[in-house]
This record gives sequence, C-alpha cells and structure tokens, in this order.
Amino acid sequence: MAKATGQAPEALVGEYELPAALAHVWAWFCEMSGARGAGMYSLAPITFQDIEAWARLTGHRPSPAEVGLLRQLDDVFREEMNPK
Repeated sequence: MAKATGQAPEALVGEYELPAALAHVWAWFCEMSGARGAGMYSLAPITFQDIEAWARLTGHRPSPAEVGLLRQLDDVFREEMNPK
C-alpha cells in the first residue's frame, strides 16, 4: 500500500503476522489484483466472473467463504487506493 500510494494506512502500520490458514487467500488476492483492469475513474473490482475464470485457469477451487474473503479484501484495497 505504501509503495502504491506513498502512505501507509495507520491500521496497517506495525507488526502483524498473517495467519497461516489465510496465507493462501492473500496470495490468491495478490495474483488476481495484479491482473485486474482499470475502471473509468478508479480500479476495477475483482468480479465473481474474474474469480471464476482465475479458478478455472489455475485449477484452484476456492470455497464460498474464501470467495467472500477475496471480495472483502478487494473492497478494502480499492477503498484505500481510491479514497474519496
């Protein structure tokens, strides 16, 4: 976040450890986020169709809960990248 915007959100400053059980979801999000398109005035969201295509192409089978986490990560990421 700091590299992209020049500022690190306060909530992300400090030492945090990603729970091992969620590391794969974060890796998936980073992979999909790097391939996202641009919207007209902001980053395009990662859609259910994007997740479905990514899963089909990579062979991953995210659970409904993991898909929900991916969408939540994307919402927070886009909000931080495109503050109003």
